[in-house]
Amino acid sequence: MKKITYTVSTAAKPIGEHTMYEPMPDRNWEQFDPFLLLHHHGPHKFEPYNQGLPFGPHPHRGFETLTLIYKGEIEHADSQGFKSVIGEGGIQWMTAGRGIVHSENITAPLRENGGEMEIIQLWMNLPAAKKMTPAHYVGKQKDEIPVVQSSDGKIATQVVSGNHSGKQGAVTSITDLTILNVSGKEGGVETFQLHEGDTVVLYLLSGTLQVGEKKLTPNSMAMLSKEESELSIESLSDTRFLIASGTPYNEEIVAQGPFVMNSTTEIMEAMRDYQMGKMGVM
Repeated sequence: MKKITYTVSTAAKPIGEHTMYEPMPDRNWEQFDPFLLLHHHGPHKFEPYNQGLPFGPHPHRGFETLTLIYKGEIEHADSQGFKSVIGEGGIQWMTAGRGIVHSENITAPLRENGGEMEIIQLWMNLPAAKKMTPAHYVGKQKDEIPVVQSSDGKIATQVVSGNHSGKQGAVTSITDLTILNVSGKEGGVETFQLHEGDTVVLYLLSGTLQVGEKKLTPNSMAMLSKEESELSIESLSDTRFLIASGTPYNEEIVAQGPFVMNSTTEIMEAMRDYQMGKMGVM
């Protein structure tokens, strides 16, 4: 059975008009390979005539991003022509690959009228062999994502990617990531079958969760042991949490702002390509 080996507790910090929790990266960021960043924005209630999220057009290369929407509506647009508005319970999965320029914000009605917003942004690295894969975007609404109910009926698991209890995820990960978005009622128990040897992180948005002999509290993230394949949890109150599992690449990582590559030379090439418009324009 997998156990918690490391935890990160976070405090809210201001970003734009809202607050954000940032459990990843931290000082031990290498151990989260292949995951790079986890930002939990909100929950926040915007006032009318707000500016929304501070994520205007900006580039990425060398990794993937996943946005999970818990409250509100998020609009996506990018230099490849992909556009969508995804509502509560949906996800936005973007493969930056060789390069893309994109923007994310709450919708115009939310900016004009105000309203609630809560999202998670997760960055997932790509191995050297796939860093220059063509850019791609997939948006899925809540009803397009498979859900598995636990045998006690108290744990609901959205299968974003990978497999859980025989159900395939809504998105096919090009690096075989398993991403599970889970909500639990008090007293609910569930077991997840993951891959032995994978990096597995669990982030708790709300509630109290029992994992082995340890309890997790809100806005904390746990690193789980690579040994064994089963992860068992008990929801000690109503909970919401995210499980991300992937094979570590054990490659050199060089990051500069929105670019994540394997060498300084590749970072310089990414900056040059962006300035020359090779990632597209918005």
